[in-house]
Amino acid sequence: MSEMKRRGYKPDPKWCNPAYRGQNCPPYSNLENVPLTSPIYPEHNDAYLRECLNNLKEKGIHL
Repeated sequence: MSEMKRRGYKPDPKWCNPAYRGQNCPPYSNLENVPLTSPIYPEHNDAYLRECLNNLKEKGIHL
């Protein structure tokens, strides 16, 4: 959220509540804390990174 504000956006304060899911979905009733992993998504491994970079390269985006 602070990243959004830093970029000049004005997100609704409702989004500060982790249970909030927007105007069309009911809020979560029970959220459990989960430990952070690195990477956050285990499937985001080296093979995934190569696939993403190749995809960008095919679109003319070179990092």
